[in-house]
Amino acid sequence: TNLQNNVPNGCGLFCYHTIQLLSNAGQNDPATTLREFAENFLTLSVEEQTLFNTQTRRQIYEYSLQ
Repeated sequence: TNLQNNVPNGCGLFCYHTIQLLSNAGQNDPATTLREFAENFLTLSVEEQTLFNTQTRRQIYEYSLQ
């Protein structure tokens, strides 16, 4: 299944979010961290995936203004 079905052109958003996850993962296996994120993301409703899209884009934009 494609993570971007409800997050069009979201590759940068996923990279940004997963880099944050990996930086907070400590000694956890990076592959496991990424796999769990993908599996959990795909269980979200369409609305939640769309909200991820909007909120992450806003967050990146806010950081770019600082």
